[in-house]
Amino acid sequence: MAETKVAPNLTGIEQTKAGQSFTEKLSAEAMEFFCTVAKLPFSQQAVHFLNAYWAEVSKEAEFIYSVAWETIKYADMHCKGVQLVFKYDEGNDLDFDIALYFYEQLCKFCEDPKNKNYATTYTISQPQMLTALKRKQELREKVDVNFDGRVSFLEYLLYQYKDFANPADFCTRSMNHDEHPEIKKARLALEEVNKKIRAYEEEKARLTEESKLSGVKGLSATNMLAQIDSGPLKEQLNFALISAEAAVRIASKKYGGAAYTGGAGDAGAGSSAGAIWWMNRDLEEKKKRYGPQKK
Repeated sequence: MAETKVAPNLTGIEQTKAGQSFTEKLSAEAMEFFCTVAKLPFSQQAVHFLNAYWAEVSKEAEFIYSVAWETIKYADMHCKGVQLVFKYDEGNDLDFDIALYFYEQLCKFCEDPKNKNYATTYTISQPQMLTALKRKQELREKVDVNFDGRVSFLEYLLYQYKDFANPADFCTRSMNHDEHPEIKKARLALEEVNKKIRAYEEEKARLTEESKLSGVKGLSATNMLAQIDSGPLKEQLNFALISAEAAVRIASKKYGGAAYTGGAGDAGAGSSAGAIWWMNRDLEEKKKRYGPQKK
């Protein structure tokens, strides 16, 4: 017998003027769901947002992936004193001071003339330049939905795209929609690639440092470093990439064509289009950096 899902209790949720935090409008159930998503890694928060608003935000997905996501990770690394990307464990939120730094770096990127293509292509993704005092006020009064004194990636996304998104509507669209098994399998396969990348980069960094030593130890490290791309760690990474590519292909074939394409009412509800796009984009980036190089 098919499982019957009970509609989420969204009592008290209202469609209110865009830009407000709406926290007082969320039911306890909706707030619990929102806080659960906000505690996921930045990337998974982005996927939840993209799934909910794919019809409206799909053209901005590349900016969210390559600019906003990269910048919030950089800000989190800065906060944690992590210098090397492979040593970084993806976070889920920033305190207000680091959130100010995140916005500062985001504005700096978008205002750099060499990035003008992002400004013209992704117009609704452009951050508004504010003074630190005004920004902190905005964070406290409008961005911080659950009033925990921190800013999640989800809260940033909802506020940045407030012309069509808000926390109440996000909960309405997103609650009671489970992750499809094939999509979960593909996501976990990509996480396995991340583990192999870390192992490979850690060994490469260790050998690079040891190669600077004099004597036999330095020569041995230099020799091992020259062979690292034909060694077992790189083989394991290549296998993980192949496995992830197969898993992403299966998920894309099964769910890529069933995405919500627009309409009134429950726009985006139950869509997996955001997840499919994100996994394919992430796979593309990993293959570019670590896959077999064309000769």
